[in-house]
Amino acid sequence: MKRRTLVLSVVILVMLGSGPLAAGQAKPGGKAGQIPAPPPSARVWRSQTTGREYRVWIENERLHAEWVNIPPELAQRGASIRSECRHVGTRWIGTSQSYLPCETTEKGETVRNWCQVTTKIEFDRPGANRMAGRGEALRRFDCAGCRVLETVWKGFEWVPKEPSALGSK
Repeated sequence: MKRRTLVLSVVILVMLGSGPLAAGQAKPGGKAGQIPAPPPSARVWRSQTTGREYRVWIENERLHAEWVNIPPELAQRGASIRSECRHVGTRWIGTSQSYLPCETTEKGETVRNWCQVTTKIEFDRPGANRMAGRGEALRRFDCAGCRVLETVWKGFEWVPKEPSALGSK
């Protein structure tokens, strides 16, 4: 989710369609915010906003989501989007940790980088056939320095990848 004229190989509207801001470069595959392994009951949901698919599960009073259909060339470099939310009232509120490439042109020069970004994400109460919410998306981003300059909230909707395999959640 980079901002600017960045051709952001990944406009991380993060899993939901956006993702907050955390600066600081990370090493490929670096683990900022360890996420537990998904249980067999985890389900895969597809973002209607980005087409990304996320494995989602609830464990220890936390909703977890991780991007699973990562293109092989990005997966080899450690690309990831992982979210963790806590239950607050009728919603799940938390953050997404993303490690993604960005690319932009500044003063005639192409800048390519990999950045670790932390963004805010909120889910309404998940249903059996729909998950909706909103996430912080990057409006302007310093690709060279991996710094968020401006964000905006964007809505998103996820549907089950295999509706027939879903029970109620």
